[in-house]
Amino acid sequence: MGNAKKIDYTKLNDENLADLSKTDKNAVSELVLRYALIIEYKAKAYGQSPDEAADLSQEGLVGLIRAIQTFDRSKRIKFSTYANACITNRMLSSISKINKINYNEASSNDVEDFSVNGNDQVNFESPESIFLEQEKYREFISHISCSLTDLERTVFNLYLEEKTYRQIADELSLSQKAVDNAMQRVRKKLKSVIKNKN
Repeated sequence: MGNAKKIDYTKLNDENLADLSKTDKNAVSELVLRYALIIEYKAKAYGQSPDEAADLSQEGLVGLIRAIQTFDRSKRIKFSTYANACITNRMLSSISKINKINYNEASSNDVEDFSVNGNDQVNFESPESIFLEQEKYREFISHISCSLTDLERTVFNLYLEEKTYRQIADELSLSQKAVDNAMQRVRKKLKSVIKNKN
């Protein structure tokens, strides 16, 4: 009694976080933080305009959440491989619908290593379900953005650019402790948003 250890989610690997995420929203938060930069990078790479990149970023987040919900360690595939495939498939599926491009041609280089059980296919969902999911995650992103102060948003954006706490501190003329405190607040707020949305 009273000696339950507090989990340091930042020290867990992705597979353990994915396992925990079935019942622990804090684990979901940590995975979203870890993959946010990948989603933004892919969205900018595939998007042909800032608006399209923003839409693809939302699609990527949907793909990540799906990956977290459906990851199965028994398939003997790394979570990063699975998540990247889910994110990419979701984005390319969206591009395919919008631009009527050949999905197989567009995705051949990105999903070649995605073979969980040999029968994996991209599920092309109805426009209504896609719209509802997009609205849900637009609201999700809006809640996150609105919950952050200007400083927290700036620190978080620099963090997503893979800058170290020291680099962020130098750039913003802050102490590393102030940067760490800001990121701790970001994590708490993100956890709170995810908890409320679920």
